[in-house]
Amino acid sequence: MRPQESSFWWSVQGEWVEEPNSRRGGFSGVQRVVLPQSGDCYYVKRQRNHLFRSVRYPAGRPTLLREWQSMQFCQSIGVPTAPLVYFDMQRGETGWESILVTRDLQGYVSLDTAYREKLWTCTQRADALRTVAGALISLHRARRKHGHLYPKEVFVNLEGAQPAVAIVDWELSRYRLTAKQAAGPDVRRLLKSLAKLGMTAAELSLFVDEYRASGIHLPPMPELLGPALLPG
Repeated sequence: MRPQESSFWWSVQGEWVEEPNSRRGGFSGVQRVVLPQSGDCYYVKRQRNHLFRSVRYPAGRPTLLREWQSMQFCQSIGVPTAPLVYFDMQRGETGWESILVTRDLQGYVSLDTAYREKLWTCTQRADALRTVAGALISLHRARRKHGHLYPKEVFVNLEGAQPAVAIVDWELSRYRLTAKQAAGPDVRRLLKSLAKLGMTAAELSLFVDEYRASGIHLPPMPELLGPALLPG
């Protein structure tokens, strides 16, 4: 059975990297699958009866449908995500089941890991933050918010001539009325988390200046971080 066949992704098994958790009357988990022939690595998110409800779908649909649609939208406007490989959902006797497959982000490291383990120089951190800000500005200009933007959801690859970014975990992404409304919660959550990991005042100013130059006005710094987290 080959990866090109849909039945492959439904049946293939791997190591659980996100143990199945039960909520909303269903379960959700992520497996890491390495193909023995090629060594290629994939992440397979599996859900059963893990549903969202809306005006369009009052009886519910898999939340992975919403995540897949959000990732497709991001790719259409140039906001980088993990490479999409496969999505499917089906309804059986036990309810809805769905899977979402993405490629491994080889060479990428999360902002969380980079800051915790002090992997980058000051110059590399500045380059990474500019690139991250650019990707998020494109998202927020489209009046779309990520909805769960922490450093562990933002990955950066510094191996090439220019930094590359990939943002993951799009399940909670939503539209907002304005770019400012989309940007505010995302940037606040990301910068507060980075401040706790050692983000400097210069790095904070660099990030906020990128938004200011884009025309998207963020809340004042004390409102973004709170007085206790403002760098000295």
